[in-house]
Amino acid sequence: MLCRVDDIRSTVEEFTGLGFSVAWGSAPEKARNALVWFEEGPFLEFFEFPSALRALRWPVAASFGRGMGDRLAKWASGDDGWRDVALETDDTGLARVRETLRAAGVPVSRIFRNGRVRPDGRRVRYQLVAPRPATLPFVVSAYDPPQRPASITHANGATGVTAVHYGVRPEHRDGYDRLIGDDPWLRPRTAVVTGVLEVELAGLTAPLDPALVRGVALVPARSTQHQENQQ
Repeated sequence: MLCRVDDIRSTVEEFTGLGFSVAWGSAPEKARNALVWFEEGPFLEFFEFPSALRALRWPVAASFGRGMGDRLAKWASGDDGWRDVALETDDTGLARVRETLRAAGVPVSRIFRNGRVRPDGRRVRYQLVAPRPATLPFVVSAYDPPQRPASITHANGATGVTAVHYGVRPEHRDGYDRLIGDDPWLRPRTAVVTGVLEVELAGLTAPLDPALVRGVALVPARSTQHQENQQ
C-alpha cells in the first residue's frame, strides 16, 4: 500500500515513534520514499510526490499511455493518506503480465521502467504497468535485486498485513475483477470511492490514531487470515 505524504522525514520520525521499523528507500539525505516491511505479504510505502509533477501528466501519457499519465497525476494530487495499491509479481519483467491483462480486456499502459539507489549504494530496478481507471491498483514487478529484509521486528508488535479493505465503486467492479480476481489480502466492497479504506495489521493491540499516521487507517487484525496465509 502506498501513502502520499508532504514531508517524508517527519513521516519516518512519526512512524518510528509509533513503534515501526522504517527503512529508507535511498540515502536518507535525499530519499523521497520509506518502507515498513513485514517478513511476508504486503508492505507499506510512504512517498513524497510534489504536486507540481501533475504538469507531467500529458508528456508521460504520450510516452507510456494514458494509464501511466493518469497515475502520475493521482500520486501528485491531494493531501496525506492512502493513495494506491501495488500488485507485485514474482517476475522482474512485466511483458508477460501486460499481455495477459490485455487479453483479459484490462486497458493498461506501456511498461514504465524505473529504479533507485538504495542506502547502501546498490541500484534497484523495477517495472510498472498502470491499468485504467487510475483508481484501480497498478502492477509492479519484483524488485531487482530483492529488497525485503530477512528478519523484521516492530516494537509495537505488528507482524504483518492481514487484510486490505478496498472500496470499489459499482462501475469499477468489472475492471477490478478482471485485474485482480481472487487475492489473499484484498477485501473489496462497494463504496462511493474506489481505493484503500483501511489496513488490518496482525500484532497491533489498538488502532493507531489517524492524526498520527498521516490520515491512514491502520487497525488490529480482526481475522485469522494472516495465520492461514502462513500455513
